[in-house]
Amino acid sequence: MKKRRVHLILSLLLAAGIAVFSLTPLYWMLITSFKRPGTEFRLPVEYWPSNFSLESYRVVLGSDFLVQRAILNSLIVSSTAMIGTLLLGALAAYAIARLKFRYKIQSLIAIQIAGMIPPIVVIAPTFVLIRTLGLLGTLAGMALPNMAYGIPLTTWLVASYFAGLPFELEDAARVDGAAPLTIFWKIMLPLAAPGLFSAGVIAFLGSWGEFMLAFTVGLGLPRVQTVPVAVLSYSQAFQLQWTWVSAGTVLSLLPVVILVLIFQKRVIRGLVAGAVQ
Repeated sequence: MKKRRVHLILSLLLAAGIAVFSLTPLYWMLITSFKRPGTEFRLPVEYWPSNFSLESYRVVLGSDFLVQRAILNSLIVSSTAMIGTLLLGALAAYAIARLKFRYKIQSLIAIQIAGMIPPIVVIAPTFVLIRTLGLLGTLAGMALPNMAYGIPLTTWLVASYFAGLPFELEDAARVDGAAPLTIFWKIMLPLAAPGLFSAGVIAFLGSWGEFMLAFTVGLGLPRVQTVPVAVLSYSQAFQLQWTWVSAGTVLSLLPVVILVLIFQKRVIRGLVAGAVQ
């Protein structure tokens, strides 16, 4: 009993330390966004702004920056990449987990090895490929590579679900005359929904926070800037007004925070269920 209590206390202290370490920068960014420009470096340090102001939010939402346009661009790119990732990753996972062919384990390993390559390593050939396709400076040119980046993890997660399903389901569907695509869409995909949901959220968040590709392929054009590139533009404009940067960052985090708060239980349930199958 005593050991269990000590273990609980140590676990709580560790969790509290991680929470403080993770949330302190976010808190500091939040209070900085409510300060008036030029007052963020005042001493003594203010842990809550004495002159509460929404001026920075009015600036980044105004015509000079239009952070809402960057958020919309990120939503389009991330949603498109997520849908494409789930479609292609689920097809690959189904083939590896349910079909019989040579080297299927090797195929899964090869996909995972490809996913371990940092995107920065392939940014140059990706740029050349997107330029050849005529997609430089477009949202589609950013969505396609993000789609490819998310396929390995999606394949791994969803394949674990497909592998745990009984083969009798497909046999019964074939006896009833169902075509292979019908079996995939109407039987297998619904059963793998927790894994698909978890993979989709991870793919969305990965695309949302991607910077190097968006900065390179977007060519710095304001009309196609995503959130990370837009935040960089705030930091470069008008001699680094950190209150503006903080306000833009807070607004850009709101969709992600809302998404995580709403769906965090389903994501965790999907990851855990896929791990034990």
